[in-house]
Amino acid sequence: MHPIRLGLFAESPIYYQAPLYRRLAEDPRLDFTAIFASSEGARPTDSGYGQPVSWGVDVLGGYRSVFLRKASSRRAGEAPGVVAALDLVQKLRTQHFEVLWLHGYASIAHVFGRVFQGVARRPTLFREEQTLLEPRPLWRAAVKAAGLPVLFRGVHALYIGSNNRAWFRHYGVPDSHLHHAPYCVDNPRFQEFARRYAGERAQLRQAFGVRSEGGPVILTVGRLIEKKQPQFLLEAFARVRRLRPCTLLFVGSGVWEARLRATIAEQGIPDVIFAGFLDQNNVSRAYACADIFALTSRSRETWGVVVNEAMNFALPIVASDHVGCAADLVHEGQNGFVVPIDGVGELTDRLTRLLESEDLRRRLGAASRTIIEEWRYERAAAGVIEAVQAAVGPARWADASA
Repeated sequence: MHPIRLGLFAESPIYYQAPLYRRLAEDPRLDFTAIFASSEGARPTDSGYGQPVSWGVDVLGGYRSVFLRKASSRRAGEAPGVVAALDLVQKLRTQHFEVLWLHGYASIAHVFGRVFQGVARRPTLFREEQTLLEPRPLWRAAVKAAGLPVLFRGVHALYIGSNNRAWFRHYGVPDSHLHHAPYCVDNPRFQEFARRYAGERAQLRQAFGVRSEGGPVILTVGRLIEKKQPQFLLEAFARVRRLRPCTLLFVGSGVWEARLRATIAEQGIPDVIFAGFLDQNNVSRAYACADIFALTSRSRETWGVVVNEAMNFALPIVASDHVGCAADLVHEGQNGFVVPIDGVGELTDRLTRLLESEDLRRRLGAASRTIIEEWRYERAAAGVIEAVQAAVGPARWADASA
């Protein structure tokens, strides 16, 4: 047996990707190494929360990883430049990866990696989360229309969901080169938290500051920034709160928190709680005391893994139509509702329907729990392995499997 040397290049380690990397590292047919441009994710960083945060879980254990130079000072959102690109090429020259998996495409380092593999006549995989949901400026759309079909020519693509699949197809990747490697979270871990906290809802609600007469809890998790559109959810909540008891729980922090608090004070909106950032060991307490989960992002929410997390707690979902995962995870009327990004009336109506009926919440929540079972790391690993197999061809795959 001669394992296939698979290299990954990504901006930084991410907590919800690490379990996938571990599964690939365990596969005897692969010799897997991850290369990261930044160490964000493995160290406390701001990442838009307005304060340094740590996810509280191991993001590097269980697989081989290396970092580019200056990774400790480079931000994950900072596109790796020429220095990083040259460093990456040097690592590719010494590592001799048979297959290079590029997570992302837009930096010069990703382009250098693609060119290096092309010159070496070795296959490339791309995994990207972009969608066509958000219109781009004409100049940017023209650049992508000209450049991406060239960049993606002959590659195999790992798509995370149906909106992302449409994006790859739009830029010329044929169906035969598309492989489903969905975005996932650690379902067993979250389900264990759900079981652990099932009998502690009253205590958890009290710990978060939910009044005993506070009614059902609407939860949202994420940075309090413009693209997440927290004011949209707050406006709908204010409308439903005038009619019935309920509580809105914000988990997360960011620059919009002050604006939200000012609006709450000006309008006298009761029962809004700001829990701040919660790491992966503590956010489960919020899911466990919630009755409804909402993610109403307006732009660039290419997936939204918090929806995956919430579904493990059997919560009904209300998502905007610009949340990338909504097309796959939110089945209209079955486990939740999808609303327009500017449809405060529609959002108010769907929240009202869920708040009025405990039976509806329970039924839709149970469907969420069933649906999310299919979105697991084993399925994502199978997609990556399928792409590697297709990229290297049957003879080399047979050799790796012998």
